[in-house]
Amino acid sequence: MEKALAAKHATVKAPTATGKTIIAIAWLEKISKPALIIVPTQALIYQSWVPKLSHYGFEDIGEYYAYAKRLGSVTLTTFSSSISHPELLDGVEAIVVDEIHHLGARTALERLLPKMLEKEYVLGLSSVPEREDNAHEFFLREFPICYELTLGEALRRGYVSPIRLIKVPSKMRGEERSRYEALTRKIQEAFRFCGNDLTKWRSCYDPSRKKYVGQQGIRAIMLRKKLLSNIEAKKEQVLKIVRSHSEERILLFSESIDSIEKIREHLIENGVPCETFHSRIEPSRKQEILDEWGRSFQVLLSCRALEEGMDVKEVAVGILITNGASKRQYVQRLGRIIRPMEGKEAKFYIVYSENTVEERYSKTIESLLREPYRRY
Repeated sequence: MEKALAAKHATVKAPTATGKTIIAIAWLEKISKPALIIVPTQALIYQSWVPKLSHYGFEDIGEYYAYAKRLGSVTLTTFSSSISHPELLDGVEAIVVDEIHHLGARTALERLLPKMLEKEYVLGLSSVPEREDNAHEFFLREFPICYELTLGEALRRGYVSPIRLIKVPSKMRGEERSRYEALTRKIQEAFRFCGNDLTKWRSCYDPSRKKYVGQQGIRAIMLRKKLLSNIEAKKEQVLKIVRSHSEERILLFSESIDSIEKIREHLIENGVPCETFHSRIEPSRKQEILDEWGRSFQVLLSCRALEEGMDVKEVAVGILITNGASKRQYVQRLGRIIRPMEGKEAKFYIVYSENTVEERYSKTIESLLREPYRRY
């Protein structure tokens, strides 16, 4: 917190469950200025920020989003609402930007960043502020990282529960392997012809063959991810893992709504009650699902919707159906199951397809747990 106060414009980078919200609240208390807190979702306002602000003695707490329009000495709003109403930033002297990587979206950069630069105090929070489109260069130049706690250092210091990675290989069927290799050849062709900068692939055209090699490569990447999400053997491996933890809450992550719905069908067919949680679920139903988790069912299957923006119950068993390589997603998913609790050892199962790019993804996760401390 001291580094953030000294810098005035700064970003704190730390894993989920290591206390970024508490740091920001202490920062707000210390500077004692009218403030705006911008968060990704409405759920974070009423699930996390309001209870914590109240706990630490803040009384005049405003909320400004779709269903609330009250300003306070500290006001909570969403990225969506602040982009629609950038005048919210005019009446404050300090701003907290939770999950600051969202500031890299074009409309946020255009409508929010200029106003933030006028403020004396701005504090960004994120487990991984860096973005794959490199838009973080715009806001991290203005709000540089003043403190970073790596996942590996958080584990070594005991800030989070210890975690055991368990790799679970799955064999492809013949037709799955053939499809995988055909798509991989198209991706490799695109890399050879278009280079490593994927942002240029859409316009990468081969006149000799009269085809957009880069666009075909992008499509092949998407189809390969979908294929890897739906490998038949993974469903059986998930069933075995779930049965070995029948009395515990379990959180499963995947990139594809289609894949988790298929896993859900497989589990239910084999007598395992479960629910899915994703963007197509009605908002009113989402809270019901979270409330029922651990009572009427133990297994919750998530497609991105729980990676940020929601507080979830204590859980010590995670399952990842690997099919992507986003560092932020890995850190957020691991963070969901390593929230500190006395005597807890988290278990994170990585279900992957043998002899595919997924073996590299599991190594990336292992490297995150060994990351050293970084000094700023």
